[in-house]
Amino acid sequence: MLRFPVVCFDVGFTLLDERVDAHDLIGEVLQEFGLQAEPSLIRDARRATNRWYHQRYHSLDNNDWSSDATIRTLWLEFYQHLFDQIDPSLDHAALGDRLIAHYEQPENWVPFADVRETLDSLHAQGIRIGIVSDWASSLRPILAYNKLLPYFDFAVISADAGYAKPMTDLYQLAIKRAGVAAEQIIHIGDSYYADVLGARAVGMEAALIDRHKRVAKADCPILHDLRDLLQLV
Repeated sequence: MLRFPVVCFDVGFTLLDERVDAHDLIGEVLQEFGLQAEPSLIRDARRATNRWYHQRYHSLDNNDWSSDATIRTLWLEFYQHLFDQIDPSLDHAALGDRLIAHYEQPENWVPFADVRETLDSLHAQGIRIGIVSDWASSLRPILAYNKLLPYFDFAVISADAGYAKPMTDLYQLAIKRAGVAAEQIIHIGDSYYADVLGARAVGMEAALIDRHKRVAKADCPILHDLRDLLQLV
């Protein structure tokens, strides 16, 4: 008997990676607008903006990922923060629109090398596979382009559901779609706050994917390769 008849996954940086590194992309977009910035300036602006974002993301009333409109607002504010640090005179709205459009294109996302083998193995064992992801409604076309959509029995996407991680409503919806008790589901993601704590709050099991070995210790299983999951199910 399977320990977990249902496995759920986060998507961004769990199943899919950026095809072009964000640092390189920002430089390329600036060049498209006839602008230049030192790589070190872009790096420092990204670090500061990421700190701003993570502080915002971890606030208790954060609902940035609960609709396409709020997600777009989030990214416009993110890029305004970033480009203001590079040069306050830049047209941050135009630059932000260009970057948002890039990430909405399916061809700009690529599955990690361990994804298909893991999904194939889970499917071969008769395990139902789901998605619980903070993403815009553009996620399904992205998954379809990358030939991943057929693997999934259900998908709970924050922009469609109206709830964002780690809200229990989002995970409760996943339990309902899975059709099994919460303790029969394990959820895998790259954020301890959003994925591990969110899943545990409704009684699911959870594991953290940490491909770059940045987490030394956690009170949950840590996977350095997604195929390590096969030892847990």
